[in-house]
Amino acid sequence: MSRILFIAHIDRTMLLSGGFVTFGPMWLSAVLKQHGHECDIAGIDYKEVEKTVAEFKPDIIAYTTFSGGHVEYLDWNRRLKQKHKFFAMFGGPHVTFSPEMIEEDGVDGICRGEGFEAMPEFIDKLEKGDDITNVKNWWIKVDGKIYKNDQRPLIKDLDILPPPDRSIYNKYKDYRLARTATVMTSQGCPFNCTYCHNHQLHKMLLKGDPRFRQRSVDHVIEELKELKRDYPKIEYLIFRDEILSINPRWVKEFSEKYPKEIGIPFYCLMRPETIKAEVIDDLIKAGLFYIGIGLESGNDFIRNEVLNRKMTKEQILQGIKILRDRKVLFSLYNIIGAPHETLETAMETWELTVKCKPTFCDVFLMTPYPKTAIYDYSIANGFYNTDMKTPGTYHGTIPLKLKDAPQLENLMHLIGIAVEFPWLMPVIKNVLIKLPLQPVYNVIRKFWKGYVYRYRIYPYKVNAVESARIIYNQIFVSKA
Repeated sequence: MSRILFIAHIDRTMLLSGGFVTFGPMWLSAVLKQHGHECDIAGIDYKEVEKTVAEFKPDIIAYTTFSGGHVEYLDWNRRLKQKHKFFAMFGGPHVTFSPEMIEEDGVDGICRGEGFEAMPEFIDKLEKGDDITNVKNWWIKVDGKIYKNDQRPLIKDLDILPPPDRSIYNKYKDYRLARTATVMTSQGCPFNCTYCHNHQLHKMLLKGDPRFRQRSVDHVIEELKELKRDYPKIEYLIFRDEILSINPRWVKEFSEKYPKEIGIPFYCLMRPETIKAEVIDDLIKAGLFYIGIGLESGNDFIRNEVLNRKMTKEQILQGIKILRDRKVLFSLYNIIGAPHETLETAMETWELTVKCKPTFCDVFLMTPYPKTAIYDYSIANGFYNTDMKTPGTYHGTIPLKLKDAPQLENLMHLIGIAVEFPWLMPVIKNVLIKLPLQPVYNVIRKFWKGYVYRYRIYPYKVNAVESARIIYNQIFVSKA
């Protein structure tokens, strides 16, 4: 038996909302526990990580890396290696697409792609002292030499996997207090947005590997029955699938079984041009409470040519009309700071969002992650150079070379309020975004987001203590 400590980004606001804990460690922990291993997790900050390492004494530390955040994890790993003996493995999106990180000091191995089969096989060999240099999905460093292995086929049937091990987060009070939990019914996405790594994953697929896999409705229902038993306070579920409704027949079956067996209101993600009346009706029947929708940009060129979203304004408005006709609450998610972005194109985003009349609008700054199409495009067109540091948050600074960057950054913080109160936009555009008050605007954005979460996002009434924790964490703790 090995002791594995997962290191992943843990945000107290996300724990309390239950919505955006890092999902990979939960699923991998469940798989590894089936093989007799012991798992724990940490990641709030280095102090917490170091304390956990000292107490848990892991044989293996497994880092879940995202581009930008990987730099901090490399630093943590080097510091931990000076005090403790363990095997340092790195997984997640960053090393999957930037496997050269194996060359960094202190990195013993990286897992590219899925770890469901790759991790148990590797750990079994590591325990037995067998050859660890020939396990598929792994790049390994032994005595300074790097061994690069091929990819293995994806698991075709996700129903063979155990339910995610949510218990690893129970150590955190905010998670235990949460009345919201996350669920994933699927893996993958059929679309090719340039700012996302999915198009790179598609290139890595072997013959016969599907772009999109979804667990059976019955398998999901069984997981949720366990969740209701183990977490009786849960009153809201967040489906983290890229798009829950890709398979209308799955949704139809789900709409018949979910209300009878589970009956908890839920949130899911959709693309506006894929919204169909009959699918929305089925989701409503199932218990749909809220939808998150990526609009991204109101400018046709940026949205369709730069971001490769391939949807017209007419399709967007038609999809939104279906939701509004059925009084479905929804958020729109937008990106500011893409290549070619100006104040004028950003205003187009605001104008289209106002037409859609969302329940809430959340806005993020463009981050061109290495190995994505938008990264290559940004370099080729002079918006980016490889010396620039990848930001660790979507709400800090625009890493691209844009003439209106400082004003766009200020606008990002204020645009959500300007969607809610359009009459504020003239003073925002002509006065506020020109002032050096970004820290103030950041607090305003966080307060507004906390307020909306408090009064609109949840289907249950948030009490005063929960409200205070949400708003406090959103303003003073969260990096989001």
